[in-house]
Amino acid sequence: MPPAPDLQIQKTWQQLRDAVSIEQNVSAITLAIYLLLGGALALYTRWLYRRFSSSPADADSVTRVFPLLTLVTIAVIAVVKSSMALSLGLVGALSIVRFRAAIKEPEELVYLFLCIGIGLGLGAGQPLLVIALVLVATLFVVGMHALGKRTQEQCLLLTVTGPAAQITDAEGGALRVIRETCGTHRVQRFDFEGGRGQVRIGLRQIDSDKTTVWIIRLREQLPDCEISLVDLGALV
Repeated sequence: MPPAPDLQIQKTWQQLRDAVSIEQNVSAITLAIYLLLGGALALYTRWLYRRFSSSPADADSVTRVFPLLTLVTIAVIAVVKSSMALSLGLVGALSIVRFRAAIKEPEELVYLFLCIGIGLGLGAGQPLLVIALVLVATLFVVGMHALGKRTQEQCLLLTVTGPAAQITDAEGGALRVIRETCGTHRVQRFDFEGGRGQVRIGLRQIDSDKTTVWIIRLREQLPDCEISLVDLGALV
């Protein structure tokens, strides 16, 4: 005899309750929280790249995939971490994926790996490890950016060419005029040939208005000399 309708309804309801257990609800809520956290960290990573990248003009072509890449990685790891069969299936599926877009800068690849690392950590249920990773990465990015700016401070090359006597004169020569006009400097090279001399001076980079004042003063005090000022940072 077929089961009574009431008994069938009770059995169906029990199966539904077993399928949607409290543990599964907790897991779904936890995954949703991790997805939100991953999206927020991916947006922060995007801001970090756009703020400190050496090529900000092309940032949008790469950074727009950061959030989606992170969310997909979280979801995939959350699905396959409890099943060896799914893990092997994922390996087979990824083996047919081909990326056609070329990575222009190694820096872009590093940030993509950072997003993947965030997704892996959150998908594996390690939020504290992910937050620590992002904080340490931020410290390194900001520190390297600050060191890079400091090394570029001395990137102006001043070249003065003129009579050898005027270049080497201790009283009114080029070195004294440069010291009084430009302040801190570093002599890089002296050249003398046929009664003419040339001195090359490394200067600290400043704003363009002050550079113009330097050129005017040097021309006034060294009228017989040729003066050239080159921004070495712009030549890189």
